[in-house]
Amino acid sequence: MNSLDLRSQTILPSYAGVHNKKKGLWSPASNISPDSWLDASDDSNYSVNGSQEITSITDKSGSTTFTVDGSPVVELDNLNNLNTFLFDGNESLISAFNISWSNNGNHWAVGVFQWITVDNTKDSFFSAEGTRTYAVSSASNSSWDGEIDYDGSNSISTGIAKNDFTVSISSNTWVIISIVFNKSGNQIFGRLNGIRRTDIDPYSNSMDAVTDLRLMRQRSNKKLNGRMAEFFHVAGIPGTGGTDISDVEKAEGYLAHKWGLTTILDVNHPYKSSAPSN
Repeated sequence: MNSLDLRSQTILPSYAGVHNKKKGLWSPASNISPDSWLDASDDSNYSVNGSQEITSITDKSGSTTFTVDGSPVVELDNLNNLNTFLFDGNESLISAFNISWSNNGNHWAVGVFQWITVDNTKDSFFSAEGTRTYAVSSASNSSWDGEIDYDGSNSISTGIAKNDFTVSISSNTWVIISIVFNKSGNQIFGRLNGIRRTDIDPYSNSMDAVTDLRLMRQRSNKKLNGRMAEFFHVAGIPGTGGTDISDVEKAEGYLAHKWGLTTILDVNHPYKSSAPSN
């Protein structure tokens, strides 16, 4: 398994703090309808105490609420001069019950994450609790050799328990991770830094109702020591229909340019050189 070592990331100060304000640029607020959206760079959506510990947080999509589990910390001006969230392995963010997770089975999610330490107990960047849900997990003591975990016997893809990533992620390395459950196109797959890095599995059984979304935490409540910059998910198709994933590609481009991560995007990504526009 290859390893994604992204320490050569280039920081792009021109996007720091102003990406969403630039006229004509694509953003989750104006171009899609996210069903959850947490953004460490937007300090108007969370409160901290004198130690920069998060005391409350608001979902920017307005679709749900989140509980702060433990005391994750805001790291000021950490990535591209933007704030990030640090989780020490005993902390997580959990949504309210009955979050909107899919629409006729269609769902996609994308975020900017980093792990610091892992063990072999299914460390997850994010997961959803319920029946026939999934988790983005790893089960290694030394690297993030990830998988899309299809919930065992409740498998979303018939006869398949998980979909492994074909590359691993190195410690302390920022990554853009995208997960696509496209019922209309009969496809399930994962992407790292704007390129598919899993198999394309058939989408056999639609996801059932989800009770909650968990960030930096898996479904058995094991928590991850790492960082998160931004995350959002959409209960809908990933593009215009069929196997089109143009919305996912635009979201990846938005995140890469906002967070100064364009150098890690795949060389053939449509938004490597310029941010997506409306």
